[in-house]
Amino acid sequence: MRRFLLHLFAFALFTGLLPHGAHAQNFTIQIAPDFAMSNLNRELLDRRNTNQDPNAQAPTLADESVLRFDVDPNRRAENLRGFVDRMRTSDPEGAARLEALLASTDVMGLIGNAMGSVGLDSNNVADAYAVWWISAYQASRGTTKTPSRQSYDAVRRQSINILLSTPSLINASQAEKQQLAEAHLIQAALIDSAVAELHSNPGHLDALKAAVAEGAMASGLDLNQMDLTAEGFRLR
Repeated sequence: MRRFLLHLFAFALFTGLLPHGAHAQNFTIQIAPDFAMSNLNRELLDRRNTNQDPNAQAPTLADESVLRFDVDPNRRAENLRGFVDRMRTSDPEGAARLEALLASTDVMGLIGNAMGSVGLDSNNVADAYAVWWISAYQASRGTTKTPSRQSYDAVRRQSINILLSTPSLINASQAEKQQLAEAHLIQAALIDSAVAELHSNPGHLDALKAAVAEGAMASGLDLNQMDLTAEGFRLR
C-alpha cells in the first residue's frame, strides 16, 4: 500500500514541485520542520537528550485539550503564503508551482480528510506532529509503504506525551498552534511525494533519505536510532 498522504494526493499533484538531480537534498532540508515557536525544537531536543525513549512518560503540564486549535481561514491563507515565501528564497520555481497548487486545490482539506481515515485530527498539533514524524521516518528509509492505523495511533500517543511536557507548546497561541500543525502537514505531504517521485532513481533517493534524516536530526529527532512498530517508535 502507498503511504498515507500519497494515497490522498494522486501524487502527481506535487510532482512538478520536486527538484531534480543535485537539488533534491537542498530541497528536502529546506522543508524540514520550521516550527512556529522559536524554542520548541530546543525543548524537544533537550527532552530527548535527557531520555531518548520515545515512550518515556514525562510530566504533563496541561490537559490534552490544549493541543487542539480552532482553524482560522484567514490565518491559514497567511500560513500557506508564508510557506511559499520561505521556499521562494531557495527554489523560486518550486515555490511558484506550490503557490499555484495551493490556489487551485484545498490541500489542507484533503489532508484533513485523509487524516480522519486513520483516526487523526488535522486541528490537533500532536496529530500533525505524528504525521510528520512517520513521514520523515519512512522517507529516511525510502519506503512508500503505508503504516497501520495502529502505528498511527501509537505514534499519536507518543506525540501527545512529548508535546504536553513542552512549555512553549502549552503556552502557544491559537495562531502559533495552527501555524505549527499546518507547517508539519504541508512538509509531510511534500516529503511523501518526493519519495514516490524518486523511488525509481536509487541515487537521488539515497540523497533524499539522507537529507530527510539530517533535517529531522536538526530538530532533535535521530531517525536512524528508531524503528516504527505497531506500538509506535522504539529505540534500537
